[in-house]
Formats: sequence, structure tokens, C-alpha cells
Amino acid sequence: MTAVRHAARLENVKAFINFIPTSIYSPEHCLRSTIELSISLDVNPAQLIFEVVETEKVEDLDHLKRILVYYKERGFNYALDDVGEGYSTMQALAELMPDYMKLDMQYVQGIAEDKEKQRIALKFLAKAKEVGAVPLAEGIEEQHDFEWLEEEGYELFQGYYFGKPAAEPLSA
Repeated sequence: MTAVRHAARLENVKAFINFIPTSIYSPEHCLRSTIELSISLDVNPAQLIFEVVETEKVEDLDHLKRILVYYKERGFNYALDDVGEGYSTMQALAELMPDYMKLDMQYVQGIAEDKEKQRIALKFLAKAKEVGAVPLAEGIEEQHDFEWLEEEGYELFQGYYFGKPAAEPLSA
């Protein structure tokens, strides 16, 4: 709810909001207040991107798909977070077809000098493009890693290199 309130103050800026899919038993019930708040604050649904946090294995992929369809039908986008870490795999990218694919920082940090990380990042980049997801690299701390990823085709970036988290959003 806090993220939606902050997003209302930032016009035409995307706000990424984490959620744990296993905490939502019924999208119609559990997400109602979030959707009602976004409507009451006149937040454009396309401004909000819900990040599927894959810290635990999602046993019921059909249930997760139902949640994501519920969001999509209401104009929201979704991202697959921490790709390459935990349970986010090529298969998850293919089955969930997210709007955004967030490459995990373990493959980002030091990528400019690490051929194995480069190979993995390029593999996920190709899959993201194949499913129509915007490729995003997270955890960027060094300019040379940012430059390598940007040159290869990653489109969005986040990390301390650009700024540290703050209690209040900075003006866009």
C-alpha cells in the first residue's frame, strides 16, 4: 500500500512492488485493497509492476498464473525477480512470460571480467527477448559492469551505482 501511495506522487515513473506469490491465496480477495487504492489515487495501472519474488518454490504454477492474469487484466505489469537465483529458471520465463525479467545480482556484479557470468547473462537476455520481456539487470555497483550489460542489450538497470535506497522516493 505504501508503494502505491508513493507511486501516486511520481507521475509517469514505474514503481516496482515485490510480492510473494504463496502469500496470495485468492487474487480477487487479497489484491482488492491494492487495486482499490490505486484507483482512488488515480494511479495508472501500467505504472505499477508487481515483482514475483522467487525466494521460495511456487508449488502451484497454475495458481501463480491466475494471480498474474488477474493483474494483467486490470492493466498492471509484472516482473520475474532474481532470475537465475533460486527457482527462477528459463522454464519459468517461458511459462510466465513476464513484462520484465530482472537478472539476479550474482550474475551482474563482476560481469565485465567474468566469461561464465557473461554467458549466463546473454542466455537470459535472449530468453527475455524471446518471450517479450524487458531485460533488467539488478545489483549494479560498478560502471564497467553497467557498460557491458548496456552494450549487450540490457535495457533497464538498478543498483547502488545509480543511487541507494531511500525512505522517500526521489523526484523523477
